[in-house]
Amino acid sequence: SEKSKHAYEIENDIKERDMRYWTEISMSSVYKLLNKLEKKNLLKSEVKLSNKNVVQKIYSLTDQGKIVFENKVKELISTWQPSIYPIDISLANLSLLKKEQVIEGLAKYMESLDNEVKCYQELEKFLIDNKCTLGNIQLATRRIYMLKGEKEWLQGFILKYK
Repeated sequence: SEKSKHAYEIENDIKERDMRYWTEISMSSVYKLLNKLEKKNLLKSEVKLSNKNVVQKIYSLTDQGKIVFENKVKELISTWQPSIYPIDISLANLSLLKKEQVIEGLAKYMESLDNEVKCYQELEKFLIDNKCTLGNIQLATRRIYMLKGEKEWLQGFILKYK
């Protein structure tokens, strides 16, 4: 959305922004999505010759694409969306495990939450130190709060389960 780009640049943006951790975008889906958006007249493309004499298809948002994108961003920032958490499968099937297996698994889950909190705190500091945009910083900050909330729930659950 920032400027016209070819698919490889878009793929690099996805990688650099760690978007695969919080979206469902794969390399092959980038090309499919670009073609789909172009067919819907939300993107336009132009074939250009690169500095290395390689033909590249450069994509940019159409006026209609900008409107649709902006509306989607407004919608997503305004509405809570349910998430899918794999641990819910385990919670629904706790009766299949022995009590000690559950306690051991929950302890490992707590450890993984602690590690994730540390990683996101480091990321948040890095983003702040490098004067990244507030929105990008909040991607890390929000995750820290979510993980801490998960830890709080887990502590209560472990006490009840024991």
